[in-house]
Amino acid sequence: MKSEIEADIKFLKQMAEQGQKSPLRGGEHGVLWGGMFTLSALFAYGVVAELISLPSWTIALAFIGPAPIGVLAGQYLNKKYGGSSGGFSFGNKTSAAAWGAVGITIGALYIPVLAAQALGFLTLNGEYIFGSLQVTVFALYAVAYSTTAQVSGDPRQYLFSGAAIAASVASVFTIGTYDMFLVMAAGLFCSAVIPGYLTRSKQSVAA
Repeated sequence: MKSEIEADIKFLKQMAEQGQKSPLRGGEHGVLWGGMFTLSALFAYGVVAELISLPSWTIALAFIGPAPIGVLAGQYLNKKYGGSSGGFSFGNKTSAAAWGAVGITIGALYIPVLAAQALGFLTLNGEYIFGSLQVTVFALYAVAYSTTAQVSGDPRQYLFSGAAIAASVASVFTIGTYDMFLVMAAGLFCSAVIPGYLTRSKQSVAA
């Protein structure tokens, strides 16, 4: 029994060391999704601030449109970089699991709200609902980055987590204002695009 416990501890230690030694990969997905929604947020600000002469319903399209594009482009990126060195390390697997959970949670939060708004079932102020969701999304980013930091040993992840927390707090103070979209754009750029660029995969093994 003692030998089994020691073997399990040794295995976990090896996995942790592997996670710390292998560089993080997959940041191109952060650049993709973060970049698209950064542009969506800037577009939304332009419309509500009347800098862009388009109807308000185009804002919904700006946020819904990137979803299918992101899915298709994400599949291409997975095929292109799926075999990158270190991509199957414990650290990268944990990071992928954390961000996968974040993506599912965001979808579970936004889809019902968007559907309710489209069907006219949304009785509360939409600006405050979406503002609250924005606060939650950046908080989820912070959790994912801090989890990745603890497993991978990459101290930069704590900085990315801090940027996400700052965006979440700033979102609280701008709920219901036009500036909410500017905070969203800045938050996504600092907590998704930049971190994604710094941890992007660099080796392609697919044709």
